[in-house]
Amino acid sequence: MGKFPNTVSGLIQWVLHTVELWCGGLRLSVNPDKTEFVAFARKRKRTGFFEPHLFGKTLQSSMSVKYLGVILDSRLSWKEHVDIKVKKAQNSMWASRTACVVTWGLKPRVVHWLCVAFIRQYVTFASLVWWPGCQTAIAKKKVSRVQRFACICITGAMRTTPTNAVEVLIFLPPLDLVVQSEARSAAHRLWRLGCRSYVHPSRGHISILMRLQPDPIFNMGVDVMRPAYSFEPHYRVTMLTRDDWTKATGAPTVVKGLVWFIDGSKMREGTGAGIYGQPVGRRLNLSLGRHATVFQAEIYAILACDNEIQSETGEIREYLLDSLATLKALKAVRTTSPLVHQCQKALKDISIRHAVGIFGSPDILGYEVMKSPMGSRGAHCCDVSWTRAGPGGL
Repeated sequence: MGKFPNTVSGLIQWVLHTVELWCGGLRLSVNPDKTEFVAFARKRKRTGFFEPHLFGKTLQSSMSVKYLGVILDSRLSWKEHVDIKVKKAQNSMWASRTACVVTWGLKPRVVHWLCVAFIRQYVTFASLVWWPGCQTAIAKKKVSRVQRFACICITGAMRTTPTNAVEVLIFLPPLDLVVQSEARSAAHRLWRLGCRSYVHPSRGHISILMRLQPDPIFNMGVDVMRPAYSFEPHYRVTMLTRDDWTKATGAPTVVKGLVWFIDGSKMREGTGAGIYGQPVGRRLNLSLGRHATVFQAEIYAILACDNEIQSETGEIREYLLDSLATLKALKAVRTTSPLVHQCQKALKDISIRHAVGIFGSPDILGYEVMKSPMGSRGAHCCDVSWTRAGPGGL
């Protein structure tokens, strides 16, 4: 409400009067009996604040309001929101209690998956806004009850078993820490996207960004951006069938020209990608450090391959991948990844001068289709290439 309740009341009444004029011009009506308002203030006494009116009736004051699944109370303590989230999550766990018996029912890994995929996602929804409500000892105790019930169902432990001990056994972090983790991830993503509200974090829920500064990993760029669209790709993305590889004596009939095999993998030492051009016998080794994913490694490998083969002759360029996610990402019209968007632009530029095709390699279809001489040779060389890339990063 601020330091000047009288000014706030006048602004609210002016907005409501504008709504009345707009409704009158369009011959619409609003029921004042179904309209309430919430005054957000930490003070109990609202001296100078007068109740707003709508169509001649005084609006009723409410202590909380629900907006987009988040309950906002007048003091922004998030107590009511935490209580309702915990209660509904417990009801969902009790509904599946009959299927989680010690001697029979769902297996522990299935119950673990249900807890992580459904219960945790439900509790942490919009955690960027209400994570300060999980900082009190009472709120942490309430939230821990939800995960404790799931831990008991998974392990079959006795009711007197400490919650922290059971969580350590099944590798489940405390739920209040998960809420903070989700809030940090969302805040960092919005900050990197340049949202103005997150440029200068000071206090409130935005202050979680101040906790990210000590870790240098958060100073790295993120592979997320505002949605970009590519409606007319000049390259083609084809998913080959099993028969295309098993019945062909060499390469499938649709695969022509200069063929490049691309494969990526992630190990304990880091992430790498290998590129092998079978007609020219050229190999490329790429090392992307520890934080890149296999998907990012294969997309980056296509970019590196595009830069490498600029001087190669040939009217047709073909890429063979073993990742269905990569094929779908390059074929998609809408993308939120800068790396994928850059790769699409590079392929589009090359397709102006050459015919470009991207195909699914044998690994997607199973190892038994490696009977094809071309498929087995190319996949093997890719595997050797990325293993030689080393643990270093670019």
